[in-house]
Amino acid sequence: MLNSIIKRHNMIAPLSDTEIRIIKSATKLFLEQGFSKTTHRQIAEESGIGLGTITYHYKVKEDLLRILVEEIMDFHLDVIDDSLEKIHDCLYSYGIEIAVQIALCEADTKAYDLYYAAYSHPATFDFIKDWAAKKNYHLLKEQLPDWSEEDFRMIENIASGIELAAFTTPCSRYFSLKDKISLFLDSMLKIYNIPEAERKSTIEKVIKLDCEAIAKEMFSKFVGRLDGDRKRD
Repeated sequence: MLNSIIKRHNMIAPLSDTEIRIIKSATKLFLEQGFSKTTHRQIAEESGIGLGTITYHYKVKEDLLRILVEEIMDFHLDVIDDSLEKIHDCLYSYGIEIAVQIALCEADTKAYDLYYAAYSHPATFDFIKDWAAKKNYHLLKEQLPDWSEEDFRMIENIASGIELAAFTTPCSRYFSLKDKISLFLDSMLKIYNIPEAERKSTIEKVIKLDCEAIAKEMFSKFVGRLDGDRKRD
């Protein structure tokens, strides 16, 4: 998977061997210890490349995060594809993707750290909003035949902010993970003008699942594929 991202970047602007080593080392550290705890100096030590060279290519960590965010969005597509194969229901697949993200951020501090950083940095946040608008357009266009992709893009400016609020609000004994998923999904589906009966049906299907277990399994596969790419090089 990481190799596929590198290939895409090479098609846009060829990457040097040095840049590829930096990207792979940074990705390894982001996943192992979290984005916020990783420094340029640690990336230099991991890659064996001078600190000055790394900051020349990637002045801030967020430049490297932007590349990993593309991988994370591929992970989201895997969640959607997996649910569509099991139940051919686009609203359900939309709900599962969101529920898995919320559950993952609740269960895994390193995953939370990555998502929080991605949603907090303007460049990566803009990428996420653009990706989500396109994804939701294709996923929900049958429910919203009069909506254009630009309509989805405008809505995503609000929806992504709600999404950030959802996974940064911790669960408690009074606010369970199922409560959070239900409230968030209902809010998001309202934004997309989904009728109440369909909203309730979708939410009921989603919260019956062990979203935390699904999130951990899917994210483990995601990290495993990245690790496999690194070991093959």
